[in-house]
Amino acid sequence: MTNAAYGDLSLHRLKKIEIVLLAEDHALVEDLLKAAGVGGWTMIRDVAGMGHSGFHQGKTIFNDQSGLVMFVGVAEEKIIADVARGLARLFAKRPGVTFLSDVEVMRSDYFAKATA
Repeated sequence: MTNAAYGDLSLHRLKKIEIVLLAEDHALVEDLLKAAGVGGWTMIRDVAGMGHSGFHQGKTIFNDQSGLVMFVGVAEEKIIADVARGLARLFAKRPGVTFLSDVEVMRSDYFAKATA
């Protein structure tokens, strides 16, 4: 796919998932992303923000299992849908939010399904 605004760049449509949750649950999300076949992701520690239970401070000086983390991953829609279904089960019992959006990437090979 090309987009006139980007000239001759080849763009590829994928889905992006952003997940914000308690840092103590980060291993559950890593396992879910791996099992679904997400080829890679970014994890941002010490996320701060306002939520249902008030403001969450981002600084964790001595313990990286407290506070919030955010995961960002990009993959084909089916893979992201698998992750979202798993997160729905997790978030039925644990706090967290998920954002899904359509994205276009230039280097689709960076977002290929992970192989075991």
